[in-house]
Amino acid sequence: MDSAGKKEAVKKGRPSNLSRTESSRVRKVKQLFEDWLQDSSGYDEETWPELKRALNENHSKSHKLFDE
Repeated sequence: MDSAGKKEAVKKGRPSNLSRTESSRVRKVKQLFEDWLQDSSGYDEETWPELKRALNENHSKSHKLFDE
């Protein structure tokens, strides 16, 4: 990307090394995490122990992914 392209990218609020598609994906992921952090339904606290148990059961027997 030439210097004019980099300046334009900065004006548009995206790092010069990211394409429009990549920048859009980054914004979507950031929004997903922000929404997740705002969630107060208790769903993640309720399902995490079950998910953790399943991940440990389906992982190499030599070591666990998570301490119990």
